[in-house]
Amino acid sequence: MRLFSGLLWSLYKIAVLYTLLIYALTYWIPSAHWVAGFLMLSLPVMLVFHTAFLLVWALLAPKRLVTTLFVLIVGYPFLARTFQFRRTSDEPSLPSEISTREPLTVLNYNVFSFGLYDYQYGNNKETVKKFGTWISEQNADVLCLQEYFDHEGMADFNFTEKLQRKGYKYHSFLRKLSQGETSRSGMAVFSKYPIVAIRDTLFSGQNGLLQADIAWQGDTVSVIDVHLYSMTLQLSAIVNKDDYEKSKHEAKYAYKQMRKGFEKRGEEVKLLKSWIDDTPHPTIVCGDFNETPYSYVYGSLRKYLANAFEQKGSGFGFTYNHLPYFIRIDNQFYDSNKLELLDFNTLNQVPYSDHYPLIGRYLVK
Repeated sequence: MRLFSGLLWSLYKIAVLYTLLIYALTYWIPSAHWVAGFLMLSLPVMLVFHTAFLLVWALLAPKRLVTTLFVLIVGYPFLARTFQFRRTSDEPSLPSEISTREPLTVLNYNVFSFGLYDYQYGNNKETVKKFGTWISEQNADVLCLQEYFDHEGMADFNFTEKLQRKGYKYHSFLRKLSQGETSRSGMAVFSKYPIVAIRDTLFSGQNGLLQADIAWQGDTVSVIDVHLYSMTLQLSAIVNKDDYEKSKHEAKYAYKQMRKGFEKRGEEVKLLKSWIDDTPHPTIVCGDFNETPYSYVYGSLRKYLANAFEQKGSGFGFTYNHLPYFIRIDNQFYDSNKLELLDFNTLNQVPYSDHYPLIGRYLVK
């Protein structure tokens, strides 16, 4: 038993050094290199690993609990990125001078083309109609949509007209992705308040940035719709044990795509931060970041803006509705010096897309 305990302790010390390296990359010396991306992705796994070792050392060598407790205490700042204990029913406490003002409600949602691909093959047509009804009846003041699709010749997909009838009189699309007068795809911002200025840029595919400056109650709020590089991974093929060759091929493809994704998003977030620097107005940045909370993209944005989930979220806040399910890649960031966040929710009861919508309410300070 002593020999086993000594060998386990030697291996555990290697795990401690590895974990401290991840902490450094994630929090103190963030790196955009793809190797760092893979390392930081393992942070929650290592936190679970060390938590399990509390029991191991309690049984085998109680004196070594000090090391495990040290590692977990150092990692405590990452807890806020992972889990929030607030109840969604908690009412915001507002100063009396702003309690009578109406908040600006922002909803962001990757709508997965409203189920277009299944619809074309004759599947889920009723789901598409329910999706359209749900999105058009939201009471949010601003909708930031990724993978938007609209076609005037398809009654079920004439979403722009439906949203306009519901009070979203103002809208902007990622211009380079618009396909003419009758069809549009890509990114979209819809607003019940006037959009006084826009700018956009296309990265690749349907990914890009779309900024809409919105006139609201005597102020101007800059809302930046974000869709960073997508990896289009087929994780279901990897876990398909009945087809080993397909699983192996898909695993290699996933590795290459993830490596490319870390590199691409590292470059894209530089432009996003320059837009934030250029904007004189209170700013909300929201959308599909395709990055976990333990990434260079998330960490670098967190130094610029507050994260709405960390401030007012609840539970784990997972936003992805497909494998691997337990990840949070959609976010709302905001300028906490100029904006007051009243509440924030992940609407994980809305089943229509491969993402869940997020909704936050803000006041200008």
